[in-house]
Amino acid sequence: MGIPKFFRFISERWPMISQLIDENQIPEFDNLYLDMNSILHTCTHSNDGSITHLSDDQMYASIFQYIEHLFEIIKPNQTFYMAIDGVAPRAKMNQQRARRFRTAYEAEGNLKKAIENGEAIPKDDPFDSNSITPGTEFMAKLTDNLKYFIHKKITEDSNWANITIVLSGHEVPGEGEHKIMEYIRSARSQPEYDPNSRHCIYGLDADLIMLGLVSHDPHFALLREEVTFGPKRGSSGSKELNDQKFYLLHLSLLREYMELEFTDLKDQLTFEYNFDRLLDDFILIMYVIGNDFLPNLPDLFINKGAFPLLIATFKQTLKQSDGYINENGKINLRRLNIWLHFLAEFELENFEKQEVDVEWFNKKLDDISITGEKKRQRIGKLLILKDEKKLIGFIQPWLMEISNNPVSKLIELENEGKLKTLPLQKEEVEKYLDFLKKFSIEAGILIIHSVSQDTYEAKLDIDGLNPYESPEETEERVSDLRRVIKKYQSANLIDTEELLKSTKDIYNEKFLDWKDDYYKEKLHFSIRDEDEIVKLTKHYVEGLQWVLYYYYQGVPSWNWFYKYHYAPRISDISIGLEALIEEGHELTYEKSTPFRPFEQLMAVLPARSKKLMPLVYRGLMTDEHSPIINFYPQEVDIDMNGKTASWEAVVLLDFVEEEKLIAALKPIEAKLTPEETKRNSFGHLISFIHNPQIDYIYQSPLPGFFANIEHDNCYEEEFKLPEVKDLRIGFIEGAKTGKELLAGFPSLSTIPFDAELRVGEVKVFQYPSKSESMILTVSNVWEDLSTFQFSQQFINKLVYSKWPFLRECKIIKVQDREKKYISSNKKVIAVDLNSDESKDFRSEVSNTKYVYEKTKGVILDKIEVLVYVQPVNGLIRTARGAYVKTFSKDVECYPIQLIVKEVTNKDKRFASRQPVPVEEEFPIGSQVVFLGDFGYGAPAHIVGHKDETLGIRISKISTVSEPSIGKDRLKLEEREYKYLSAYEVARALRINSLLLSKITSSFMVQNRNQNVNIGLELKFEGKRLKALGYARKDGRQWEFSPLAVDLISRYQKKFPKLFDQLSRLQGRDIPKADSITTPEELAEVRKWLKEAKQDIVLASLESESLTKFSFQAIENYMINLPPLKFMNRDIKGVPKDAILNPSDSYQLLGDQKFDLGDRIIYVQDFGKVPILSKGTIVGFTTIGSKTSLTIVFDHTLLSGTTLGGKLKTNRGLIIDSSLVLNLTNKQFVYHSKASKVRKPLSEEEKAIRAKHKQIIEEKKQAEQQKKQQDAKSKQSNEILSLLRKNEHKQVSDNDKTEGDEEGFRNSQAIKQVYGHIYNNVMSQGQAPPPMPPMPHHPMQMPFIPPPPSPYGIPMVPGIPLPPQFFQHPPTPNTHHHSAASVTSEVSSVSELDNGHFNSRPRGNNNRGRGGQRGRGNGHRGGRGGNRGGQNTSTKEVKA
Repeated sequence: MGIPKFFRFISERWPMISQLIDENQIPEFDNLYLDMNSILHTCTHSNDGSITHLSDDQMYASIFQYIEHLFEIIKPNQTFYMAIDGVAPRAKMNQQRARRFRTAYEAEGNLKKAIENGEAIPKDDPFDSNSITPGTEFMAKLTDNLKYFIHKKITEDSNWANITIVLSGHEVPGEGEHKIMEYIRSARSQPEYDPNSRHCIYGLDADLIMLGLVSHDPHFALLREEVTFGPKRGSSGSKELNDQKFYLLHLSLLREYMELEFTDLKDQLTFEYNFDRLLDDFILIMYVIGNDFLPNLPDLFINKGAFPLLIATFKQTLKQSDGYINENGKINLRRLNIWLHFLAEFELENFEKQEVDVEWFNKKLDDISITGEKKRQRIGKLLILKDEKKLIGFIQPWLMEISNNPVSKLIELENEGKLKTLPLQKEEVEKYLDFLKKFSIEAGILIIHSVSQDTYEAKLDIDGLNPYESPEETEERVSDLRRVIKKYQSANLIDTEELLKSTKDIYNEKFLDWKDDYYKEKLHFSIRDEDEIVKLTKHYVEGLQWVLYYYYQGVPSWNWFYKYHYAPRISDISIGLEALIEEGHELTYEKSTPFRPFEQLMAVLPARSKKLMPLVYRGLMTDEHSPIINFYPQEVDIDMNGKTASWEAVVLLDFVEEEKLIAALKPIEAKLTPEETKRNSFGHLISFIHNPQIDYIYQSPLPGFFANIEHDNCYEEEFKLPEVKDLRIGFIEGAKTGKELLAGFPSLSTIPFDAELRVGEVKVFQYPSKSESMILTVSNVWEDLSTFQFSQQFINKLVYSKWPFLRECKIIKVQDREKKYISSNKKVIAVDLNSDESKDFRSEVSNTKYVYEKTKGVILDKIEVLVYVQPVNGLIRTARGAYVKTFSKDVECYPIQLIVKEVTNKDKRFASRQPVPVEEEFPIGSQVVFLGDFGYGAPAHIVGHKDETLGIRISKISTVSEPSIGKDRLKLEEREYKYLSAYEVARALRINSLLLSKITSSFMVQNRNQNVNIGLELKFEGKRLKALGYARKDGRQWEFSPLAVDLISRYQKKFPKLFDQLSRLQGRDIPKADSITTPEELAEVRKWLKEAKQDIVLASLESESLTKFSFQAIENYMINLPPLKFMNRDIKGVPKDAILNPSDSYQLLGDQKFDLGDRIIYVQDFGKVPILSKGTIVGFTTIGSKTSLTIVFDHTLLSGTTLGGKLKTNRGLIIDSSLVLNLTNKQFVYHSKASKVRKPLSEEEKAIRAKHKQIIEEKKQAEQQKKQQDAKSKQSNEILSLLRKNEHKQVSDNDKTEGDEEGFRNSQAIKQVYGHIYNNVMSQGQAPPPMPPMPHHPMQMPFIPPPPSPYGIPMVPGIPLPPQFFQHPPTPNTHHHSAASVTSEVSSVSELDNGHFNSRPRGNNNRGRGGQRGRGNGHRGGRGGNRGGQNTSTKEVKA
């Protein structure tokens, strides 16, 4: 959990620390670490209080998808480390116990709520999130499934195969994030460690930020999902992982912002300023806000101003200290005490706010309070004694008289010894010496003590005056002195010192009583119990040191824990601190050993989760005679303790007694099963290694859901961390920072700016921040150049933009208020702006200033010039084999102040490359894609080189054309889905066009103090968005599909009164809800809209998609499609242009054109899809120049999805267009000399050729079957003759004996021969030849052949039916049919819209003698055969 609300606060204080993930601008990372538990919680249950239960395969598939998605974002170069929480230190278990008790209680509440609301309750128990605890059966299965997943990825994905993969499962003790840090610590402590290693950790816990800062490595980022606060938090919407936004929180920027925060200390410390040492102190002081091991100090909440308070008091401490508090993970107790004294002032202020009463005013306690003092400081008031005021009155005449002289005169008098002094009364001076010291500093006088005469006098401080003072400066000096004297004369007065002391005593007593109330209420002892206070405060300091050791060195003790639910008051911690300092002992801890998994489970689980425990343990949680029954209360008290969220509350559970728990569990261990004993033991880190020489079958952990890995190339071995001989803590020399950071890592320092901490209302999340933010005012380094000079120097040149996340780009245009500068014929020319362009310029400037100031905290004072750029987005191969930069088609605009000429470290991924020899570019064995006319898109391997050509081996060239189901569905939808103009829809629904326009977009009505949307959100003009399948824009006009018309119509019929009132509205003002509807109806409208809009997917106007009905039709077709046939071929002399190296061809592939229904092949050997997988495009989304394809693949994928429930199997995926090759629209075909002159075949001609080949093949098979039939006819005749012979033959006794023997022999022969005939019949039925086209009603689904019935086949005793008899025969390969016959394979969309899936052919009832008879279109079978609608070529067997 870490520090509550920490991420939000630092994001608002330092606004640019996070970067939205853009796949073209992600830095290279060496190592990716996953803190897996956040993934497990995300993928196994929802956070919306629902009781929906996911099946095991759904949960594991979701986990696999999440891991793979994160890997694909970062693509680590060296190490991928996955860490699951193992057994935690005892200090963490108290929090785990509280959280799990609360979770179980809330789950029970959700179930009751669902029952009360009449929701359908799943038959199975809902998933218990407490299962995500080491030692449970779920976690054991998770390990098995993760191993399977990793084996599969390493076998199929080159990005996984070429790096170190490490899994630290629940069997390895330790929290996930701290196991990650242990790995990093051990790596950093090795002599060969690169201080510029690039780390990325995924996880949601705020303490990951602290752990990253502890490393001191600047190339460090945290990957996390988009975080929202306020009304949008947890809002419904697309749940697809592909739609989830991810951010990188860059610690390089966080470090720089923090350095700005503390830069004022550089000249104010009495010791050496060291930012990284200061950073260590910052980490320590943040722990008092709260963490997973210690409660927060009372009243210290981030959302109530704790953060700036900690920073301010920390700065005060350093100014008065002689060094840093945190000494490489060890607390300097004396310096910590200084800070706590400053921090205690905050507690006094809280006391004063809560304790103001009548007595407070009567006793004038405000005069001596911290609050009163700060109030007086704000208005320039002082609090002094009456006698102190009299002393000022005595000094004033002398001081004013002498000060009115010019400095030159004063110096002259001083030199002559005539400068007048003022004798002071000894008693008064000594009584009010501190007061006089303060006054003399402000007034510029000296208080001189004559030791010999024991007298005091006041003298003007001549040395403090400017000897060259002008008359004006003299006048100003005298005026300042008058103001000082006036301040003292107008001060608030206290009669006597005794009264002041009495007032302070009352104040202190009230403060003590206030703290006493806290201890009695929370901790059940009095502040006056000194032993308890010392014990508590010493223990809290021990906790701070334990946490610091844990973060810097690893677990200092497995069994130490904080033994209280609450922390001491801030002002009392010094009691324990001073006791420890006086004792002089170093804080030490017993190392001990971790709990075993079942011991932890019994320590943290409530009785409600007893099913997660082995059966033999459950009685201990429920039996009233159990020795540990008090560990499992049915109800627990909860103290919100000043918090608002339930998860922040203090759960008042008794702490588990370790010895008592283990004593109760020990006798039962012998009763555990072997599997349970294994779960209760510790494991080790596992390293997964790729070895292409290994080839064996890896068994699926979930047969029936995940297939076996048929050719596994991965093996496992124990991973051991390198030995740490000398632990490295702190910044490592040689690590680059600032401008020197490696490519892709952001820095503020690449542009000059001034920083100021102030309230800027920066909107990082949904609302403007009310706290202070670090505001940066940027300087313009180009102000010495005119716009024309800048243009001449940089147009068509490479620079860097998007500060601070710099990326390379090319300047294509520069524009100021009057002209635009562009390149024409290799020259820069200036063109005057027309009126529209001038208006656009002013608008762009205004918008840019606002966006930077209000979302980034960056002030751009004067934007005189805008620079238009095209970012570098990759490399593309030229005809010569060189690789040159490619540029995005999207043009971006930046103010000239934010353009950076050069960077120190350039991104090597985008560096241009010269041609290399063919042997080097295409080494033997490398995998490529063939682009020849014959076998376009087929996979190939390089087998040889000759001159500049290649020898390749092409495999898996399909012998038939690609399935056309996608294009067929597209044609059908285009025919059936007739879009209507807005005018036609309005007329059909009898509503006015304006209402239609509003109701199909966002339609806001004002309900009390907030706006409520009652629109269907099918279109957004300004955002250029539409609801796929519902609306589209044709030129300037919007059009709507039948789906949209139906939705609007249902809305209208459901709420006719609302529509009637809406149609009467006039003007464009937002209407008030109470003028058009009732509160009850409005609530019903919102509920209905939420359900109605659930399946609506918004996309850009350029995006397209088939309907969900076509998704299902394509899926069903591919499920029933028989395996395609392939052939292999070797080709020599292949030019380089005829092949594609997918890994170097992102830009080329990304420029392809795609259309709905196109067939594609995945050509990369990495990613979420196995290489060479084929699929059909069912949708595409275009955002700028980027195109994402929605694909239904031919086979299910481990990381596939159902595309939001549109499919029934996990074969859908949204992927980037640069990962696939379009097989339908072949855009890179390389033609040989022969193919150039050959007339290309149309798709119809290809289908005819394929059909012709199939007919020839079928004839061959028929001839072969006839030969086999003839060979068996003799045996058949023998059976028939034997049967007839038994009907009429009379035999003698001798004949009977002989006949019996013969009959015995012949009965065995009959069985054998009949078995051959029977199997022949069945084998013919299994693979029927394709059906001829059948008449088809346009509103019917395609005819599906019924499964063969056993009643039509005579049974022979002793010969069982083969298993395949009971299986549904594969759907015939019908994708070669002509366009006319295709309609028999797809249903009418208009029928599907009505929800009818007519999958049963008419007349499909059982009729006839042992067979099936229906009114189908097919052959009529003989007796005992099929009669009716199944079109097969099974031959009759005449017996």
